[in-house]
Amino acid sequence: MSYIKSVAGNKSRKIFLIFFILSSLVPIFFMIYMTYEYILPQTSTKDIEDIKQTIIFGLLVMLPLPLVSFLLMSRWIGSLETVTSEIQARSAEVAEGRVAFSSQGIDVHNKVPEEILVREENPNRDNEIRVLIDSFNSVFQTAADQIAERQRLRELLAKLIAIASDLTSELDFDRLFPLIVGEVTAVMGAERTSLYVIDWERHEIWTKVAEGIPSIRLPFGKGISGRVAETGETINAPDAWEHPSFDRTFDEKNHFRTRSVLCVPIKGRMGERIGVLQVINKLDRKQYFDLEDEVFMNALGSQVGIALENSLLVEEVRLSFTSFVVTMSAIVDARHPLTAGHSERVTEYSLLIASDLKRVSIDREALRYAAMLHDIGKIGVSDAVLLKNGPYTDEERGEMNRHPVMTRTILEKFRFPKALSRVPVIACYHHEKMNGQGYPDGLQGTQIPMESRIIAVADVFDALTSKRDYPKYDEDTLLTSDPLPLEKVISILNDGAGKQFDPVVVESFLHCLPKALTMYRGAHFEPSYVDSFLKSREYTASPATIH
Repeated sequence: MSYIKSVAGNKSRKIFLIFFILSSLVPIFFMIYMTYEYILPQTSTKDIEDIKQTIIFGLLVMLPLPLVSFLLMSRWIGSLETVTSEIQARSAEVAEGRVAFSSQGIDVHNKVPEEILVREENPNRDNEIRVLIDSFNSVFQTAADQIAERQRLRELLAKLIAIASDLTSELDFDRLFPLIVGEVTAVMGAERTSLYVIDWERHEIWTKVAEGIPSIRLPFGKGISGRVAETGETINAPDAWEHPSFDRTFDEKNHFRTRSVLCVPIKGRMGERIGVLQVINKLDRKQYFDLEDEVFMNALGSQVGIALENSLLVEEVRLSFTSFVVTMSAIVDARHPLTAGHSERVTEYSLLIASDLKRVSIDREALRYAAMLHDIGKIGVSDAVLLKNGPYTDEERGEMNRHPVMTRTILEKFRFPKALSRVPVIACYHHEKMNGQGYPDGLQGTQIPMESRIIAVADVFDALTSKRDYPKYDEDTLLTSDPLPLEKVISILNDGAGKQFDPVVVESFLHCLPKALTMYRGAHFEPSYVDSFLKSREYTASPATIH
């Protein structure tokens, strides 16, 4: 009776009791009513007794069943209410930050309110509650892990898309190399990254170290990267020193320890191997690359392959074009035996100056090609004038001075890429002077492209330090038949600063002069003369002023 009262006093159980009566007892009473009201009056006396006995037996059997069911369901609802109250209490504590999470889920054994744990005196029920809560924690933790995993995969995908965008937008081979290395090192959490390009003709792989430094080359099969290049397999070595293909030479020579290595092939659009991508020393707690890293690295390799293939194609076109330009400049120089190598030296001197002028905006590629081709217009100068050994007449001087215009005319017929569209103009104006007394257009100061001002200094320096058939030095030509001493050349450049030459360019070139002399020591300058000059260090530049 007390239990029924407790049921009646609980709202949810009261609702359950009402629904139970309506769904269980009402149909029984309705069936009895229908039997006595309609069936029995139409039945014989003998059959009535049998029906009554059947009804009584049925009631004795049927009435206890709903009652037992009611009691069991009521107890189950009580347990469910307790669990619900427990979960609500725990959720409130989680929201208030009073419950910590662990790797096993919610810590239900710490900070649990006593009134919840002692609400029921039955220890079996407490165990059931704890089992249910542990199950809830397990489900909750699994869901949280799945959410975190999906978020991490989304972040990795976003990184992959960003890297693909960065790499495919860069076509310059020299800039792409460090970009790939930097991006891969960061996203893979590695200590170092190496990028190798496959040379199928020589059965080697090579990597670019830095500008001006020869590339490192390895034969197929040497080291892990060489094996990947040869076989196309992916190698993941948690302990690099234990892998049979690992070469310890670098580590032992540089006191370095390669702990882990992940190396994948780089493939082009047609599936052919074009390179190798290698990361070493995972920087997280594992200190090795797992299967997930391997999958992501292969995805990276696909993006790197597209970018690298595009860059190599552009580089191949550039090298072909450069080869053509070098050939054209060599043809011009070959017209006179004393000018052999002139265009090459002017180009190297110009690039030295450009490297030194770090604060000045210079188009290095346009400068390179313009310097190579600055004299191509001399193709239009007759041999009688070009090869003349002696002073020029006014008419001959006019013909010689027209070669810059001829240079521009010829170069404008070249199909330069958009990035090199300024080459014809730069090459044309290398005889303009800062004071406006040059040719062909009499430009002055900043009207002259900076690249043209650089070529002007490099061109005159090479002419003054080379043997020519021109007349002896005079103020107009700055040329002499024999090479001038370097001290005299420096004096001429300093005197011409601000008048013929840009003083900033003169100062920069004289600063680079030791490199220029060393570059052509033995090839153009007598080694002993260069050594003596550099030892004496008798070269200074005038104070530079920007005009």
